Amino acid sequence: MKRKFNVVDIVLIVLAVAAAAGVFALRDRTTGTTAARQTAPMRFTVELTMAPADMANQMKIGADAFRATDGVYVGKIAEVRSVPHVKNEFSPVTGAFERYDSGETRDIYVTVENDAYSTPRDIVFGSVPAKVGSEMGLKGQGFARMGYVVGIDTMGAQIAENSDVPSGDLEATYVITFTEMRGMLLDSVHAGDKFYEEITGALLGEVVELWTEPYGETKYGPNGAVYAEKPDTYNMYLRVKGRAVEKADGYYLDGATELKVGAQVMALSQYFSRAGVFYAIEEIK
Repeated sequence: MKRKFNVVDIVLIVLAVAAAAGVFALRDRTTGTTAARQTAPMRFTVELTMAPADMANQMKIGADAFRATDGVYVGKIAEVRSVPHVKNEFSPVTGAFERYDSGETRDIYVTVENDAYSTPRDIVFGSVPAKVGSEMGLKGQGFARMGYVVGIDTMGAQIAENSDVPSGDLEATYVITFTEMRGMLLDSVHAGDKFYEEITGALLGEVVELWTEPYGETKYGPNGAVYAEKPDTYNMYLRVKGRAVEKADGYYLDGATELKVGAQVMALSQYFSRAGVFYAIEEIK
């Protein structure tokens, strides 16, 4: 006996098809492709600053590492390096920043290896994206601490190319600045990188030029106010070309992120993430 379909059956079928389409679309947005994810061994390094001296002794090569905030597995510990924590303190006597060993705490650099895959926006270790400059705590057998990602090593793996194109009828050339960046972070940004805004997901544009200058602060020394450079600390500037649309209250990159000098922007690329500031608008045409 053949079953007759009623209105309820038809509605359920339509919903099932829509749900399947939604899952497919979500996967496409997440990976940037509908192809199967290709994984390869890759590494990222987290800096745990001002840690107790014994913490490094608790980290064993080959042991499992987890994200400290939620216990998600991120990989196996591949390398551990512990160095004295060095402070940069301004000396009113010399009128300059002085570096000295804190003598009590250590900076620990933990390198984690896992099978990872890349999308145009992310490099994902297991299920956890890692970007230089972003916060990530680690925990394992006998240790736990918050830190920051300071390096990514793709170990020669092929990385997904980015063919995303921003929307907008106007071409915008502008400068983003990231202030007080430590030297070890600078190599994570390159000409040709495409940057996105974290909250809106807007494609901010492509880096066409970048440069750095030493970071300094106005301090008071023996002869009054002085501008003192902080060791191994820099301001980075990115010249970016993007697309914008004009609205009543200004220009919006990719139709979603306001382009206003002085406004903060949470910018991220495939390798890097950090809060910056729109420093200059050079041309909109």
